[in-house]
Amino acid sequence: MKVAIVHDYLFQFGGGEKVVESWLRMYPQAELWTSFFVESKFTDSAPIQQAYRTNRLKTTWLQFWFGSYKIGNTVPNGWLNKYTKHFFWLYPLVMFSLTLKNYDLVIISSTYPAKYVRLKNCRKIVHYCHSPTRFLHGLVTEVDHQTIPLVYRLLLPFFKLVLKYFDLYAVKKLNQQGTIWITNSKNTQALVQQVYQTSSQVIYPPVQIEHFLALPKRTNYRDPYYYYFGRISFHKRLDLAIQACLELGRKLFITGASAYPLEMKKLQEIVTEFEKKHPEKTGLIKFLGRSSDQERDELLSGCRALLFPGKEDFGIAPIEALASGTPVIAYQAGGALEYIEHNKNGIFFQEQTVASLKSAILLFESQTQWDEKLIRQSAQNFSEAKFQQQFSRITQF
Repeated sequence: MKVAIVHDYLFQFGGGEKVVESWLRMYPQAELWTSFFVESKFTDSAPIQQAYRTNRLKTTWLQFWFGSYKIGNTVPNGWLNKYTKHFFWLYPLVMFSLTLKNYDLVIISSTYPAKYVRLKNCRKIVHYCHSPTRFLHGLVTEVDHQTIPLVYRLLLPFFKLVLKYFDLYAVKKLNQQGTIWITNSKNTQALVQQVYQTSSQVIYPPVQIEHFLALPKRTNYRDPYYYYFGRISFHKRLDLAIQACLELGRKLFITGASAYPLEMKKLQEIVTEFEKKHPEKTGLIKFLGRSSDQERDELLSGCRALLFPGKEDFGIAPIEALASGTPVIAYQAGGALEYIEHNKNGIFFQEQTVASLKSAILLFESQTQWDEKLIRQSAQNFSEAKFQQQFSRITQF
């Protein structure tokens, strides 16, 4: 089969990119199309690196602006790489100018511009929707646009009006071509029906749970700490976890990176300002940057619990934590409702406030016994093998 995978952009490594990895393992000769690719962010991704080295990774003219390109033995980033969020209005136009022809199977992976790609003479089209486009349909938090200039924020209502029209137009065109819609959770399925009036099937994202099931869990907490790992962005509300741990005097280790330096700066300022007022509580929060898989595994094995304060469409990191035997303290909304069971494999907090999260942490600490076996079992339904099996049934001719 001639297969194309279309993904929004490849400039940070998160859950959506892990789904792309799984497809590349299923279809090792597939071409991977994306608006731009930052090679340095995917050094740990063998499937994406393989596609890149064998020239199966195709980009648009945005690559020179935002992506990375080879000059001799160096691979510098594009000259506007730091401003990827500022040009949110440009991505749909670029993807709309891209036409894919004569593929047996096209897999579109999107939250935003990938769905705009034009398709001609393609036998089967599958759209794996991670979420409707957040900022166009009222699915953002109040802090999501803090990293764009004030003038852009003032113009945002105009941008949204125009881009929302084209977003709905792209959905209409996909549906006219008989596209099969798949969503990553029941939560996203409901949003897609609400926003796009489109039915979908749920296939949970792939998690390599075998790796995490094999991790030992240390429960002798001589120096207890909580943990957060994964992509860092405003809607994940890491600010709540930081503030709650500071006020409770609990340690929090954070691994992961943000594509937007201003996001990290604002989180670090929370710590700095608190420590100025409370010098006796310094060193509680540690930003450890991007971690290797080995470093992440070591921190996950030794932590008390994973903190998951955002409202996610699904959330792969909590599944990885559960498979490792680690309880999860999560906001009671979104995808977390589909795998967290209160007082069994984790604790819910009901409001996205520091006070609510603090109460949840204290409730968690009052539970002296957690059933590690039960926690690990709760992740069993989210394996990569199950994902690929379900996906193959839909894509077969």
